[in-house]
Amino acid sequence: MKTAAYAIAGLLLLWTALGALRHLHLKKTRKGKVICVDESRCTGCRRCCRRCGRHVLEVVQGEAGARALVARPDSCTACGDCLAKCKRGALTLVERGEQKAER
Repeated sequence: MKTAAYAIAGLLLLWTALGALRHLHLKKTRKGKVICVDESRCTGCRRCCRRCGRHVLEVVQGEAGARALVARPDSCTACGDCLAKCKRGALTLVERGEQKAER
Protein backbone atom coordinates (compact mmCIF):
# COMPACT_ATOMS: atom_id res chain seq x y z
CA MET A 1 0.00 0.00 0.00
CA LYS A 2 2.85 2.39 0.84
CA THR A 3 4.49 1.68 -2.51
CA ALA A 4 1.38 2.76 -4.39
CA ALA A 5 1.15 5.95 -2.32
CA TYR A 6 4.81 6.74 -3.04
CA ALA A 7 4.29 6.09 -6.75
CA ILE A 8 1.26 8.40 -6.86
CA ALA A 9 3.10 11.10 -4.90
CA GLY A 10 6.06 10.80 -7.27
CA LEU A 11 3.83 11.13 -10.32
CA LEU A 12 2.10 14.20 -8.87
CA LEU A 13 5.46 15.79 -8.11
CA LEU A 14 6.69 15.08 -11.64
CA TRP A 15 3.46 16.41 -13.15
CA THR A 16 3.78 19.63 -11.13
CA ALA A 17 7.43 20.09 -12.07
CA LEU A 18 6.72 19.55 -15.78
CA GLY A 19 3.85 22.03 -15.64
CA ALA A 20 6.12 24.65 -14.11
CA LEU A 21 8.77 24.06 -16.78
CA ARG A 22 6.16 24.34 -19.53
CA HIS A 23 4.93 27.62 -18.07
CA LEU A 24 8.48 29.03 -18.00
CA HIS A 25 9.08 27.91 -21.59
CA LEU A 26 5.85 29.52 -22.82
CA LYS A 27 6.64 32.70 -20.93
CA LYS A 28 10.04 32.87 -22.61
CA THR A 29 8.74 32.14 -26.13
CA ARG A 30 5.87 34.63 -25.85
CA LYS A 31 7.99 37.52 -24.66
CA GLY A 32 7.67 40.36 -27.13
CA LYS A 33 4.38 39.14 -28.59
CA VAL A 34 0.91 40.64 -28.57
CA ILE A 35 -2.56 39.48 -29.54
CA CYS A 36 -3.90 40.38 -32.99
CA VAL A 37 -7.54 40.17 -34.16
CA ASP A 38 -8.50 38.95 -37.64
CA GLU A 39 -11.52 41.17 -38.26
CA SER A 40 -12.83 38.93 -41.05
CA ARG A 41 -13.25 36.03 -38.59
CA CYS A 42 -14.35 37.92 -35.47
CA THR A 43 -18.07 37.88 -34.67
CA GLY A 44 -17.94 40.17 -31.63
CA CYS A 45 -19.12 37.43 -29.24
CA ARG A 46 -17.05 38.91 -26.36
CA ARG A 47 -15.68 35.54 -25.19
CA CYS A 48 -12.12 36.80 -25.48
CA CYS A 49 -12.94 40.05 -23.67
CA ARG A 50 -14.51 38.21 -20.75
CA ARG A 51 -11.54 35.85 -20.48
CA CYS A 52 -8.79 38.50 -20.59
CA GLY A 53 -7.88 39.43 -17.03
CA ARG A 54 -5.84 42.44 -18.18
CA HIS A 55 -8.74 43.97 -20.17
CA VAL A 56 -6.66 44.22 -23.34
CA LEU A 57 -9.56 43.54 -25.70
CA GLU A 58 -12.76 45.52 -26.23
CA VAL A 59 -15.67 44.99 -28.57
CA VAL A 60 -16.59 47.96 -30.76
CA GLN A 61 -19.53 48.45 -33.07
CA GLY A 62 -18.55 49.15 -36.67
CA GLU A 63 -20.12 49.15 -40.11
CA ALA A 64 -19.71 45.38 -40.39
CA GLY A 65 -21.09 44.75 -36.89
CA ALA A 66 -19.44 44.16 -33.53
CA ARG A 67 -15.74 43.23 -33.59
CA ALA A 68 -13.03 42.73 -30.98
CA LEU A 69 -10.28 45.32 -30.87
CA VAL A 70 -6.92 45.31 -29.12
CA ALA A 71 -7.52 48.45 -27.07
CA ARG A 72 -4.49 48.22 -24.75
CA PRO A 73 -1.68 46.30 -26.49
CA ASP A 74 0.88 47.44 -23.91
CA SER A 75 -1.05 45.54 -21.24
CA CYS A 76 -1.02 42.28 -23.21
CA THR A 77 1.18 39.56 -21.69
CA ALA A 78 0.50 37.11 -24.56
CA CYS A 79 -0.73 34.53 -22.05
CA GLY A 80 -3.05 33.01 -24.67
CA ASP A 81 -6.15 32.80 -22.48
CA CYS A 82 -8.20 34.68 -25.05
CA LEU A 83 -6.88 32.43 -27.85
CA ALA A 84 -8.36 29.40 -26.13
CA LYS A 85 -11.79 31.05 -25.86
CA CYS A 86 -12.11 32.16 -29.50
CA LYS A 87 -14.10 29.51 -31.38
CA ARG A 88 -13.63 31.23 -34.76
CA GLY A 89 -9.81 31.37 -34.70
CA ALA A 90 -9.84 35.15 -35.00
CA LEU A 91 -7.00 35.70 -32.55
CA THR A 92 -3.29 35.09 -33.10
CA LEU A 93 -0.06 36.05 -31.38
CA VAL A 94 2.30 38.23 -33.41
CA GLU A 95 5.52 40.06 -32.72
CA ARG A 96 4.85 43.48 -31.18
CA GLY A 97 6.28 45.34 -34.16
CA GLU A 98 4.20 43.34 -36.66
CA GLN A 99 0.72 44.14 -35.39
CA LYS A 100 -1.33 46.30 -37.67
CA ALA A 101 -3.01 49.48 -36.58
CA GLU A 102 -6.50 48.41 -35.63
CA ARG A 103 -8.18 51.73 -34.94
